[in-house]
Amino acid sequence: MTKKMLALLLALLMAGSTMAACGDAGSTETSTDTAAADTVPEETEPVYVKADLPERDFEGETFTFFGRIYEGAWSATDILAKEAVGEQINDAVYARTLYMEETYNLSLDVVESGETTVVNQLKKFITAGDDAYCAIVSDVYDAGAVAVGGMLHDLHNVEYIDLEQRWWSDMTNDSLSLGGKLYYATGDIFIIDNKATRVFFFNKDIVEDVGLENPYALVREGKWTLDTYMGMNEAAAADLNGDGEMDPDVDRYGTMVQPTLGGILYFAAGGKLTDKDADDMPYFACDTAEAIEILMGISETIANSPTINMTNDTTINGSEPDNIPRFMENLALFAPEVLKHIETMRESEVDIGILPPPKYNEAQEGYYCYADGWCVNVVSIPVTNINTDKIGFILEAMSADSLNNLTPAYYEVCLTDKYVRDQESVEMLDLILSSAVMDNANIFSWGGIESAINDALYKGTAIASVLASKKTSVETAIQKTMDGFLGQ
Repeated sequence: MTKKMLALLLALLMAGSTMAACGDAGSTETSTDTAAADTVPEETEPVYVKADLPERDFEGETFTFFGRIYEGAWSATDILAKEAVGEQINDAVYARTLYMEETYNLSLDVVESGETTVVNQLKKFITAGDDAYCAIVSDVYDAGAVAVGGMLHDLHNVEYIDLEQRWWSDMTNDSLSLGGKLYYATGDIFIIDNKATRVFFFNKDIVEDVGLENPYALVREGKWTLDTYMGMNEAAAADLNGDGEMDPDVDRYGTMVQPTLGGILYFAAGGKLTDKDADDMPYFACDTAEAIEILMGISETIANSPTINMTNDTTINGSEPDNIPRFMENLALFAPEVLKHIETMRESEVDIGILPPPKYNEAQEGYYCYADGWCVNVVSIPVTNINTDKIGFILEAMSADSLNNLTPAYYEVCLTDKYVRDQESVEMLDLILSSAVMDNANIFSWGGIESAINDALYKGTAIASVLASKKTSVETAIQKTMDGFLGQ
């Protein structure tokens, strides 16, 4: 979402009774000015959003999506809903479905993948010339894979889709286009992209018990940095059972996290594994002097730190990383994770706050929050669908109408005490969702550079030698991808 969109949504929500003002609540003193006290602020009428599209009657035609819908966290249940069930997100999707079907005299349907990875299913029906599906909803990994194979339409060339409109994600358009082509996009039509953004959950009780500075104030003042983060880690870590050893099952760490922490911090520093030139062509970007300095600084800071526990284990409940249940047991100050865990931690006794990942230093102008392409869902149009003007019309209308129901519902659910428990976290989420970044090296696994850097940062391996060993393979992989993209 764009910053303009976030501001509009927050304004709409604040106009109602659902939530109070974001950030600084202001003075609570009662005014002694009678005239001021008697003044009743005008209510702000919500602005109904509609795409600039002509009237159209599809005469009952059915439009079928192929959707990444399965029993898992990133299931695209936000495509459509067939009935209201009293749950805000579902009912918002249902409202959008009704609007589309009644306004344009059509029927929406979706075929469920049953699997999280759908690239083989996509390739099978597209190469067979199957035109049953008007649009595809998949993760970015799979969309990228079939785009390279020439199986998707360039959305820039699809009539009625206007990617400059605020209901399409700036992040996707800017980060994921290659060579001037964009084969998949996301935005307000979905909410999964929001859930996939990395944040730093923190335990507010530990902050108070240890006597740490207010993290929210640090963010506002631009002082929430890598050094500040590590200082808080060191202050919070404690050998609770006094046996002289740190044990993640019984002792308190500064951070409980998966081994991707180094990469999250690198992206948070504004770093990029690959970047794009003036012609939108990607290139290897993490071997510059500045990038190496940042990578070395992160590695020297976090590698082998006794205050950080990094693990991929899922032994506690088998369905989520062990860092989350341990965080909920007051055994960590920080849990860097995807925003979706607002939902999984809803019943936690811990008083949870939310922050963006820290800046590298105070000289850095803004905050950056990494989103993983395996988690983010995007929409694309298979080349087997030759009536692209129809599906373009429908996607544009659905995306715009999402601003009237789905996006406000997501904010209302997440930015109230159902999940987020303080208005300062509301302010942080506004910052986080307008600062999301992606990297094509992650989407296409170019030369395995992302996993290699994560591993090196975690283990304290010499960064320069890792980059030197990977550069040729990354550049070869980039060229192969671009041959597929531009050969269409």
